[in-house]
Amino acid sequence: MRKIDKNHELAVELWNRYPDRVLLNEPLKKHTTYKVGGPATALCVPHAREELQDMLSFCAENDLPVFILGSGSNVLVHDRGLEQVVVKLERCCAELYHRGTELYAGAGILVSQLVSYCEEQELAGLDFMSGIPGTVGGALRMNAGAFVGEIGDRVLAIDAMNYQGEMFQIRGENAGFGYRRADNLQDKIMLGTLLHMDQGKRNTLQQSREGYLTQRAAKQPLDYGSCGSVFKRPPGNYAGSLIEKAGCKGMQIGGAMVSPKHANFIINYRNATAQDIYQLITRVQQTVFTKFGTWLELEVKLVGFTDEEEKKVQQPA
Repeated sequence: MRKIDKNHELAVELWNRYPDRVLLNEPLKKHTTYKVGGPATALCVPHAREELQDMLSFCAENDLPVFILGSGSNVLVHDRGLEQVVVKLERCCAELYHRGTELYAGAGILVSQLVSYCEEQELAGLDFMSGIPGTVGGALRMNAGAFVGEIGDRVLAIDAMNYQGEMFQIRGENAGFGYRRADNLQDKIMLGTLLHMDQGKRNTLQQSREGYLTQRAAKQPLDYGSCGSVFKRPPGNYAGSLIEKAGCKGMQIGGAMVSPKHANFIINYRNATAQDIYQLITRVQQTVFTKFGTWLELEVKLVGFTDEEEKKVQQPA
């Protein structure tokens, strides 16, 4: 029996266990901010950590590959989809509470929910994350930040799980936080994090949040599907500035376009495919490299692409 057929049979068995938690052959374009991506073998939304453990144990025992998907804001999923079980944590990791200035946020919580909660409870220190898309789990994995800080600056500890369903805790100083990365979190599943906050004033936090949102709205193409920033900031420069100077602003392939508003955004301008976006990414990289000798490193994660396609974006041709 082919592995693909076996994976589908196993996915059906998983659906039989959790018929109200599992969707078979679910189009991932419904679950990504780019609005692209083919079907997953199965999409699972466990409602408790114990269900998550059981699903992961089943997949590990049967050699069924698993991919954890947050809000789909920093990924580009291939048009052919994924021969994997895709798991979302929005129900099983949705805790949000605080004691004094220590705050616990589940990995499935949206960053926008976290920022709003902090404002309501007069907890300062994360208002700079206003407008950042995605979940807390995704923010931890890429050490999301903007303007004046990163989430890693606030992390005391992280509750995590491996792909066999075993739980453990990681201290913040051991997460390997750096610029848009957390080296020691990449092979782990985030469940939640304990953050240290400062005391704040609601009016001040509200003004700060509104200020950051205004800055984003003025600079970023929020009216179209995108993944946020496509490329990391190169040392001593800005990706958007290099892309604009290279003449790539407004460049199009199929339905994908380099945003005329912010050059480090590639937008789904008109029914783009994942391949349109991928081809535009590689064209921008090659153009910038030819003109300036700088190879732009991806911030967006490619999912379901071949090794050859991955290699093409990692180094100059």
